[in-house]
Amino acid sequence: MKLKTEWRTLRERLKAAVHLADSGSTREDRSPDAAPDPREWVIVYRTERGFCCMYRGEPVEFDEMLDVQIWSEEEDVRLWYFGL
Repeated sequence: MKLKTEWRTLRERLKAAVHLADSGSTREDRSPDAAPDPREWVIVYRTERGFCCMYRGEPVEFDEMLDVQIWSEEEDVRLWYFGL
C-alpha cells in the first residue's frame, strides 16, 4: 500500500509541475508583465555513463554535464533535471 501512495504522490507532483510549465508560470515570483518562455522543455536524467534525454522522439546521450549545457544552448531548450 505504501508504494501506491508514493506513486500517487509522485504523479500529482509531476502533474502540478507540468501544469505550471504549460501555463508559463513558475513557483518563483515573476513580474506580471513578463512574457512566458516559449522554449521546449527537455527532461535530462543521469545514467551509468553520463546523461541522457529524449528530444523529438530520439534519445540523446551526453558524457558530461557541460555537454548537456552546450547542447541545450544550441537547441534553445529548457532543461529539467530528473533524478540527479
